[in-house]
Amino acid sequence: MKIVTIPHPSLRQAAEAVTDPADPQFQQLIKQMEHTLLNTDNPKGVGLAAPQVDHLQRIFLTALEENDRTKVISYINPQIVNHSSEQTLGPDPENPKLEGCLSMPTIYGPVPRWEWVEVEYQSLLDGDVVEKKDRFDGFHARVVQHEIDHLDGVLFTDYSLEYDLPVYREEKKELVEITDRGVLELY
Repeated sequence: MKIVTIPHPSLRQAAEAVTDPADPQFQQLIKQMEHTLLNTDNPKGVGLAAPQVDHLQRIFLTALEENDRTKVISYINPQIVNHSSEQTLGPDPENPKLEGCLSMPTIYGPVPRWEWVEVEYQSLLDGDVVEKKDRFDGFHARVVQHEIDHLDGVLFTDYSLEYDLPVYREEKKELVEITDRGVLELY
């Protein structure tokens, strides 16, 4: 599947709820998204939301390391039902964690995120749809929040503008701050 990039209109639209996760066509979409996510590199993807592949459905996948192997999880109709009281820019306040996005190649920036989130969602487990409620902490929580934002038409640079945070472009393997905020507002 082709990952769409800014300023593609799907990235700014709210996705619709999935009504039939057991539908074979929907399950095929998940398989295609998984293949796409696992085969992205430069940078390697850790999350992919349906709007990023031009499908306006409330589904995203994560591919995170767990016990020395990559575990892919599908999140269908995810909803944050609880979160920490504080937001953070990462574990070290002096060195904020920079987020990137497959739909915004070479763009990075710090984003305030809840330290932990509790999410209700459906997932596919061996072809069956299961109801889940999980708590995610640290980096996993950050990834989940980033992908849920995609389902709502929000890009991480929106936080940069709202909180007056720096945004960087990778140029020749170095990060250079984007000083023209008007460029960010175009997306």
